[in-house]
Amino acid sequence: MVFHVPDANYGLLEDVLERFRVLLKKSAITGIDETRLDRWISNFRTDEENYLAACMLNRLIYRSQAMIDSSIDHLLHCLLPTYLREIGHFPHPDIESFLKVLQLNDSGYPIRIVGVDGSRAFDTGKSGALIIRQYKRRAGISKFLTCRPDALGELSKKVRCLVFVDDMLGTGTQFDTFAKEHALHEKEGVHIVYCPLIAHSEGLKTLKDNCPWLTVLPVEIFDGQHNFFCELKVRPGIWGVDGVNTVDDVKGFYNRIAAKHEIPKLGKFDLGLVLGFEHSTPNNSLSMLWASSGKWAALLTR
Repeated sequence: MVFHVPDANYGLLEDVLERFRVLLKKSAITGIDETRLDRWISNFRTDEENYLAACMLNRLIYRSQAMIDSSIDHLLHCLLPTYLREIGHFPHPDIESFLKVLQLNDSGYPIRIVGVDGSRAFDTGKSGALIIRQYKRRAGISKFLTCRPDALGELSKKVRCLVFVDDMLGTGTQFDTFAKEHALHEKEGVHIVYCPLIAHSEGLKTLKDNCPWLTVLPVEIFDGQHNFFCELKVRPGIWGVDGVNTVDDVKGFYNRIAAKHEIPKLGKFDLGLVLGFEHSTPNNSLSMLWASSGKWAALLTR
């Protein structure tokens, strides 16, 4: 059977849109307005296309600025201090003192925070400077305690810990390549820690295997159940979202729409995420959310 709208799900788009518009009006979701939402919905024409749009919107995991700030707080208040205590680099009486030190122009402090730029092998379009700005804005981190990836070779020998910040760890391939390009494994006596706001279990495994010298401290962890095309555990091959369509039919329908509108189709190793941050959208997320062409209006910022 081809991709179709289950009888019980006719009218789903209207219900999902009504709930989504309420979230926009209450500013629970920021960075998207109703005009942008309407333009995105207009990409979809048939009942089946509208149903696919409803399913994507219904499963969208969106991190507004307030949520991003909360994740940064959790990292700086909890995860990172705990790690620094374990490696003996937390000479502070409390968290407040640590946060204040991060705001000082002390170039002798042994920690540097580095934004992860897209490696030269992957044109991700993501700027490490953008991630660093998020941390500076939220925590007032001094520019003296940040470092560009291309300046890692110029660091003082006083630096004993490098904290790489990122929004998303997907398959792990990009950070693995980034680490090799900057020879992170050669930095003897320096603790290397990677702190993505969200990490996928697949990427965590990749980095554990390829970068055993690296410590990864994600704020959130995703797995295969976050894949839009995940299948039912009790009925392999059946789409987990509605329990009716097959995964192959959903993917085939998705790719036909993508081809028609000249946006990227699904790749072999895609994670199929329906995830967006207010400031950007990971390339591990479905292209229908972020792609923009003469035939397609984007919902999320890429």
